[in-house]
Amino acid sequence: MATLYAVSQCCNGRVANTCNLSEDWVGYSTRYGDSVGDFSPLSRLTVQEVKEIGRLLDLPAELVDKVPADGLCGKTDEDNLGFTYAELDRYIRTGEIEDQKKKERIDYLHKKNLFKLKLMPAFEPDIPSALKL
Repeated sequence: MATLYAVSQCCNGRVANTCNLSEDWVGYSTRYGDSVGDFSPLSRLTVQEVKEIGRLLDLPAELVDKVPADGLCGKTDEDNLGFTYAELDRYIRTGEIEDQKKKERIDYLHKKNLFKLKLMPAFEPDIPSALKL
């Protein structure tokens, strides 16, 4: 990210956060990695919705339907998560899911990773009002 921001600064550019709602929902992002940016065009869209936009834009199928993988462990995102993005996206949008164990896993990951979506906690000193600027 430091490199992306350095290049962006040199070109008067902006860095895009590439996370989507599905990844953010279960914390499947890297803090100060793909979750960082100056704007976030996909953060309120599920994986299924992003794919549908790709199809509407007539993007190549090999890009739209590429199996999501982190490129590190040789497994797909869905293998690592324990559920499919289609199941997750349906649950996010409707609250419906058939498999109770998958529901519990999604709920657990969502709760555990909410901190990633909040502003960084900051120290709030108790400074007497006479000393405040």
